[in-house]
Amino acid sequence: MAKSSSRALLTKLFGTSARGISTEASVLTGYAAVAGTKVCVIGTCDGTYIDNAAALRLAAHVIECIERHPRMPIVMLVDSAGQEPNRVAEMLGLASYFGHLLTCLEVARRKRHKLVTIATGKAIGGAFICYGMFADRIYALDSASVGLMPVEAMSAVTKIPVPVLRKLSKTMPSLEFGAHPFALLGGVQEVWPAKGDVQAKLARAIATSSPEDNRAELGKKRGGRKLALDIRKKVLVAAAR
Repeated sequence: MAKSSSRALLTKLFGTSARGISTEASVLTGYAAVAGTKVCVIGTCDGTYIDNAAALRLAAHVIECIERHPRMPIVMLVDSAGQEPNRVAEMLGLASYFGHLLTCLEVARRKRHKLVTIATGKAIGGAFICYGMFADRIYALDSASVGLMPVEAMSAVTKIPVPVLRKLSKTMPSLEFGAHPFALLGGVQEVWPAKGDVQAKLARAIATSSPEDNRAELGKKRGGRKLALDIRKKVLVAAAR
């Protein structure tokens, strides 16, 4: 997403209050308002990669929100191609930086901040996992590219040929990229038309947000994850014995 279009999207989501959101090296932090409700905003734009420094900036802003704005909803915008493909970043402990960000978000949840994610562009791999997928509710624009691993990378890991994976992706939502396949899995609550009134939809999403995890139920209802809910119930029953 080009910088001009990312700023236009922020304005569409938050109106004139989008001026309170700053962009530094494609990392978004700041405060805005949705239908009169003030919100904390973190995220990425321009399809950037998330490195150690980006994870720290996002985490620092979450901590600031917790300390200065109790129970303020946190809106997380995701447009990232994944974690920084850099050996130095890995050697410096990139995963632990992601873990720090997730810990900050969990503290926010326990302190009753609502957590809402919108996948606005690319929402891929580690970058999506390290903050976007941690929300109470996840939404996506219909133009977003949502997925955990491109088939080329999956082939390199599993040694399954790319053509075979592409064929499987036609009937397996977990292998297909896009907002709608991820919604079938229950990973996305709703898919929003990018040209629609996304500010009204965001206001409703914040108002109805709940920390109760409903993804397995959605996945079974939509036919994308047929066994996850039943297996989870069996595990919980067994653990209670």
